[in-house]
Amino acid sequence: MLKTERSKGTIRYSLKDSKASLEKNKSKQSLIMLHFSYGNMRFKYSSGFFSSYNEWDFRRQRVRNQATIKNSDYINDHLSDIEANLSREVTRLESEHIIITKELLKHFLDVFLNKKNNEKEAEVTLHSYIDIFLNHKKGKIKDVTIRSYKQTKRLIIKFNKNLNFEDVNLDFYYDFTSFLEEENFSLNTIGKHIKNLKSFLKSAYEKGHHKTLAYTNSEFKAPKELTTAIYLTEEEVEKIRILDLSKHPKLDCARDIFIIGCFTGQRVSDYNGLTSENIFTNDGLDFFNIKQKKTNKVVICPITNEIKDILAKPRNNGLPPEKMNEQDLNDYIKRVGQMAEINNRVPTTRTKGGKTIDASIFKYELICTHTARRTFCTNMYKKEMPIYDIMVFSGHSTEKEFYKYIRIEKEQHAIKLAKSKYFNI
Repeated sequence: MLKTERSKGTIRYSLKDSKASLEKNKSKQSLIMLHFSYGNMRFKYSSGFFSSYNEWDFRRQRVRNQATIKNSDYINDHLSDIEANLSREVTRLESEHIIITKELLKHFLDVFLNKKNNEKEAEVTLHSYIDIFLNHKKGKIKDVTIRSYKQTKRLIIKFNKNLNFEDVNLDFYYDFTSFLEEENFSLNTIGKHIKNLKSFLKSAYEKGHHKTLAYTNSEFKAPKELTTAIYLTEEEVEKIRILDLSKHPKLDCARDIFIIGCFTGQRVSDYNGLTSENIFTNDGLDFFNIKQKKTNKVVICPITNEIKDILAKPRNNGLPPEKMNEQDLNDYIKRVGQMAEINNRVPTTRTKGGKTIDASIFKYELICTHTARRTFCTNMYKKEMPIYDIMVFSGHSTEKEFYKYIRIEKEQHAIKLAKSKYFNI
């Protein structure tokens, strides 16, 4: 069998009808199809030429060179030309680290074979533009965001594989959100996919691929609701900090990383993976010098006695714990919270599949890497540290966002105000 291989891709030709069916009528003409395999992707494309069982060489994947077939050389040259040019295009896309998709390959072959009038580029559809959008974003945004965009694309295709820009109106919006509810997504997940879709549409509009502005309508919004996010009290942090985990080294390391987050107020991307280069001493005090990955701001965090105890552990040798995979860190600190008996019940409310679900779950089940930063902010607020000073560490840009973030209980807020100078108590 004749095959052309380039990098991870394989190109071959076959007749569209099955060999078994063509054997029954050996003179029947069948369309010659190009097949391209690349990893898990399978791409088919019509060559525009026909052949029959009698005329087709199944081993060579070409029309037989017989005197009775007058245009065999022309067809075979054409097939070889397509094959060679597609191989070169795949090699180019690989070398430029561009994601190879069916839409990109079809667009290339449409232009190469002049299937559009006067070599006009193939029309950019919503689905094909999403691939262009993702290729442009690759390497510029986080992988987790790329994965989120791809999830949105898959859902759009599942909803309507023939969706065009002009189809995206308010009726589409309501139908699509209903579809996502039927898929049993939470309200915030639905909001995420609507937000991603609006990003695709805005980018395509700015590049002149459509003139549809329904996505800018105030009703075309990404829904969201406050999730049940917790913080740990100082007493709960201490229970976790003093827990004996000497027989569980991975849990011990995860706990120490988490505690550093509780006393620095940083995002997990900043408190997980600190090194000796982050530590400095000034005026007899030790500090972490941290350049926040999200904001690029430099934050100076005091190294507290709790953190010093962690650095002084024999396995750390005066340094912060080694960086841990974030998913493992999330799993481990939940187990640590359970072992520390952070097991009071927390009422939760969320919208899923269009229905409001009320439940009560153990608090340790809600502990995650983000809890550390929320814990720092909330406990410092309760200690009456000025909000501006807390925001220096947390990186919040406005007080409004800060208050949404800490979500301190109304009772705690009332106690704080009652103890202030404003009331005669």
